[in-house]
Amino acid sequence: MGRSTAWSLCRSGNHVVLLDGGHAEKGSWGESRIARLSYADPVMVRLARRSYELYGTLSQKASQPIMYKTGCLDVSCRKDLLDNLAKTYEDLGQPYERLNHKQVEQRWPVLQLTTDYVQASVYCPEGDAVALGVVMETLKDQIHTLAGPAAYIDESVVSIDRQKKTVTTEDGTVISYSKLVLAAGIWTNGLLQKMNLSLLPLVATIEQNTYYAPSKGREPLYGISAMPVVKEHMPPPNGMKKFGGYMIPHMPNGVEGVKFGMHRQGPVLEHEDFPVLPGSAAAVERHFRSAQTRGRDLWCRRWPEDEDSYLRSETDAYCKRILPSLQVHRSELTMRCPYDQHLYADEDFVVGFHPDDPDVVVVAGFAGEGFKFAPAIGEMASSLITGQTFAVPELIHRFRLNRPNYLK
Repeated sequence: MGRSTAWSLCRSGNHVVLLDGGHAEKGSWGESRIARLSYADPVMVRLARRSYELYGTLSQKASQPIMYKTGCLDVSCRKDLLDNLAKTYEDLGQPYERLNHKQVEQRWPVLQLTTDYVQASVYCPEGDAVALGVVMETLKDQIHTLAGPAAYIDESVVSIDRQKKTVTTEDGTVISYSKLVLAAGIWTNGLLQKMNLSLLPLVATIEQNTYYAPSKGREPLYGISAMPVVKEHMPPPNGMKKFGGYMIPHMPNGVEGVKFGMHRQGPVLEHEDFPVLPGSAAAVERHFRSAQTRGRDLWCRRWPEDEDSYLRSETDAYCKRILPSLQVHRSELTMRCPYDQHLYADEDFVVGFHPDDPDVVVVAGFAGEGFKFAPAIGEMASSLITGQTFAVPELIHRFRLNRPNYLK
């Protein structure tokens, strides 16, 4: 989000300095992400389309492919969730298909959906596996090209003086600013606390993805040219945040195996580096499904180093539901990743001016959904600063920071 915002500002001719250092465990790490249009909310589809346009612009500057077209298959145990998605596609004129399990298997032989899912999957040709590392390096190169090497500083921030409008880095560099964008992921509230700004209803969770290896000689059947990305839509209990699974086929020259992950089911970080507002713990227990499934394992006081056995059992089960030919004991790699989640009473992102300081823009609360939207979100943050019209203007109000939340 930080690099995308800096890229957008640079392209508009603004003077930009990007501080991007200090933490190894960033939200934007690993090898791949999913880009898709599969949102029942038509406004979010418009945002995704704008992001696709900007990824297309960025890809022209990249030395390697940024995106690999796979298509996106959406599955669910409830037909109404898929019907809502199909209606949005209809209304927006977006090509799509409804497929039963036999049709899915005929098109992609290794995809064998179990009876856990309804016979009404939705396939959209607009779905991609995104090469995360290439995107990150291309954004960095573009910032260097447009604004010079001095615009990118790989140092962590030690202090921010809002009165003097300065940022001081770990090596003692002092940088003046007129507007400040905080795109700090799970460290957002920690920075706000240092700046004496009101905290936001944000919490940090640690999720997990696992790569499952195909049997020797069958690897081509599980690559990006042979399978779509798959998104699982599960009906959340009343008042709960959405959850589900995702699958990304094997990427060229990537980690061996197929990537599986579960959405919003990891433990919540309870640590002084990640301060939260009063009432956050109770709100998590009311509105996060993980509070029902993890029990005492809901909270963790440090970054976990070991594999999460609950999340592993969930990805094992998801793998069996869609790719039973993969052997779940043949895992190649398990990775942990942070989610910056929020406790607002909606599923929207958190992008806008801080209520206590009109010179500070916060970009946060993406909960694992942000990378596909990053170029468009960067453009949105840029438009807030420059006053230019944003392509999806209604989201300025929807993503604002001072909106209803679950805290009591």
